[in-house]
Amino acid sequence: MSEPPSKRVRRQRRPTLSAALKAAKAAGQTVKSAVLDPDGRVTLTFGSGESVASTNDDWDKKLEELEHRDGKH
Repeated sequence: MSEPPSKRVRRQRRPTLSAALKAAKAAGQTVKSAVLDPDGRVTLTFGSGESVASTNDDWDKKLEELEHRDGKH
């Protein structure tokens, strides 16, 4: 006779990106960036995004000045 089927191993699910973002928001953390790797892992980087935004604003202003000076707009 054949042996009875072995107990099935329950596969652990990985958290979704939206679930990770909701959990970070519930914990009061500010997410700076979120990445979903090809293998399904979610990576969150915490911190305030203000420093990145202020740097981008400076570059945007400078680019606008250069474009207006060169007559591209």
